[in-house]
Amino acid sequence: MRDRIIEALRDSSYITHGASKEQFLVYLMGPYKSYPPYDPPQQGAAEAATQRPTLDDIDGRLQRGELDLDADEALALLVQLKRDLRTQTGVNAFVATDPEIPLHQMDAATQSIEYTKAADATIFIAPAMGDNLGVGIETGSVCEHLAERPLRENVVFLGEANVESAMVTAVSERWHVTTDDFESYDDLNKAVRAHLRTIA
Repeated sequence: MRDRIIEALRDSSYITHGASKEQFLVYLMGPYKSYPPYDPPQQGAAEAATQRPTLDDIDGRLQRGELDLDADEALALLVQLKRDLRTQTGVNAFVATDPEIPLHQMDAATQSIEYTKAADATIFIAPAMGDNLGVGIETGSVCEHLAERPLRENVVFLGEANVESAMVTAVSERWHVTTDDFESYDDLNKAVRAHLRTIA
């Protein structure tokens, strides 16, 4: 899988900045959508949630070139961090859509597990404005499929200071994953770079 990711990242239409250390893979995982949606419908929260696009909708829009990847604040945070890590640190940082592996070949949960196994470092990010339900689900899925040592050494979970979740506690207590918080983008960037220095 490592070779497949590295090769895919060389040709990915979503990658705009090269990495000088292309063998050092850093998988960034977090919400792609802010919560609540920018223009929520005038109905209950449960009904509003059903109005969000499905993964298939988003995948189709990406394939047709109809979706600006920087359009949402939650995704913009991941994309900006990816770009900064690639340009300032030289590591081969990527988000799940960058390798462009179709969902009909490998579902999103399996992609996260395989990307984490292949990467030198995996950073789970939970910003306060993000819809973090998917982050919690994928975090638990990844943690259940990795051995204890790589979880302890290679994976870190970073949540914005005012994000409170039982999943964050479980990540630390059940799987012994390093958890930390951040108050600003600069804090986040520094925490990620410190983690990468530890691994390197």
